[in-house]
Amino acid sequence: MKKFSHYPLLLLLAIPTLGLIYVFINQEPQFSRTLYTDLDDVIPFLKIFIVPYMIWMPFLYGCFIYFYFKDRRLYYHTMLAYVVSVLICYGIYMVFQTTVPRAELLQTDLLSRMVQFVYTNDQPFNCFPSIHCLSSYLLFMAALKSKAISRRAVLVIGIVTWSIIVSTVFVKQHVVIDVFAGVMLGHLVFATISILVGQRAETTVTKKNEVSAS
Repeated sequence: MKKFSHYPLLLLLAIPTLGLIYVFINQEPQFSRTLYTDLDDVIPFLKIFIVPYMIWMPFLYGCFIYFYFKDRRLYYHTMLAYVVSVLICYGIYMVFQTTVPRAELLQTDLLSRMVQFVYTNDQPFNCFPSIHCLSSYLLFMAALKSKAISRRAVLVIGIVTWSIIVSTVFVKQHVVIDVFAGVMLGHLVFATISILVGQRAETTVTKKNEVSAS
């Protein structure tokens, strides 16, 4: 019987592990701020966007698995960036708690029930920065960076990424500032890890060349 050889996929367990931590900190705090602005008043509530909002988790797993088989180094790099970024978010949530005013649901159609399901199972706290936006943007950045990912795949990942990002404000799970903070944090962490990984790779090549020369 052929042995299982894809043990690095077990790193995907980091996602539900971080999710369990989120459950513990997603509680109503004694004090919370709102970062709601006039721009958020202009953005309408569009329940159809609950669809891209709810595909976030399958999208997350799907992209990581795709990266694993197409570009193993990218898989490790992006997973590290994801874990570091989410832990930074948790640290921010613990010292700077924010909340978001949600839409009032008056209908009982399927989309409204989907929105209500999200509202019921995710308290309106831990909003700044948005992990939905952060992680989706990370995946898009990773796909853009890799030469092993086809342009068609990058396009699909990009469309899903930005659909998820805009969905967070259209279903009133986040405000605009949460979105910008999530995207910026994801960008900074991914770029920083890229620099560190690149420097380590250059150091390794230099040492190998020195050994070969001697």
